[in-house]
Amino acid sequence: MRTLRPFVPALALALMVAAASPSSAIATATHHPDLGMARLRDFKIESTSDGRRLLRFTTIIVNVGGGPFEVQASRASTADPTMTGRQCLYDGSTCSLQSTQVELGWSGDGHNHFHVIGLEEYELDRLDNGVLVGTGAKTGFCFFDNTRHDLALPGAPASPVYTNCGASSSLSLTMGLSVGWGDTYFWNLAYQWVDITGLAAGRYRLWATADPQHWFIETDDTNNSTWTDLQIRGKGGSVRVLGYGPSA
Repeated sequence: MRTLRPFVPALALALMVAAASPSSAIATATHHPDLGMARLRDFKIESTSDGRRLLRFTTIIVNVGGGPFEVQASRASTADPTMTGRQCLYDGSTCSLQSTQVELGWSGDGHNHFHVIGLEEYELDRLDNGVLVGTGAKTGFCFFDNTRHDLALPGAPASPVYTNCGASSSLSLTMGLSVGWGDTYFWNLAYQWVDITGLAAGRYRLWATADPQHWFIETDDTNNSTWTDLQIRGKGGSVRVLGYGPSA
């Protein structure tokens, strides 16, 4: 379970026409975010007690744009299982809320916070012909400033601005990624894997994509993916990196 700081409630979206910036660093951002994936790492094959083989790995979604990537969400009551999310775009200190198709759901798998459903996507393809052989088990992602990625970018704050993804009692919340910051999902977290049970030994390409449905406004939608070529061996459960694709 990832350690989170105490949750600070946001104003209810229904009452919000403009939001104050969470920090002076965000207040100066006037451009859109730009989402991408950092280089994949920590490849491991887990053999489970029920006979499955799981390809595990660590991912980092990052914001390399000119402004923060922020989502504000709300629900009417705790009886509602999901929240409706909207993207906040900053012009100076003023937040303009943009409608999206995004929903946030509560995670009860040990993460204990709200997740944006469909924020990231993992895919495993055969390297020789590109045939899809597996997809990621994880479907929801919380994101906040927990990994320094490139603090040399203009507008990147020196310290985390976004620090949590809400609590089970939350009626509203704000989550985000500051410029130059990333959010890491480690290889050993719940559902951070692709099931490769029965997959033949061979060469494969593992893809990771941020915002695969293009729900969010950003500077560039063409740089959201990265990949790693892998040699997956058969019985014995080993994996070797063959090469890396471009990353944010």
